[in-house]
Amino acid sequence: MTAYAEQYQAYWDAIQRRACAVCLDVANDGTCGLPIGRTCALPAQLPVIVTAILGVTSDRMDDYVTAIERAVCTQCAEQDADGACARRQRAECGLYTYLPLVVDAIEEVKSGGDAQ
Repeated sequence: MTAYAEQYQAYWDAIQRRACAVCLDVANDGTCGLPIGRTCALPAQLPVIVTAILGVTSDRMDDYVTAIERAVCTQCAEQDADGACARRQRAECGLYTYLPLVVDAIEEVKSGGDAQ
């Protein structure tokens, strides 16, 4: 998988432990099992995801969803001009499907926890 700048590596490690480990697309060896031609937003948009989540201070998941939709989904080729996304609707977007786990991982790293 992609190596990240030191500032993002702890976040990526925590996300892999939290979200990637339970993803329905994980391969038997623990690697991403998405078909060739499909890209997971988690590694592809990691800096944007981390920045968006760290910019939210809330106990409501809706606020994190809104931040991700504004920062990531609006830039995604899968979302149409009206804001609809078939992958999101079919729970095929790892970021959207596992967002609560991603938020937990990022918040734990932010607070100095080990995110395990």
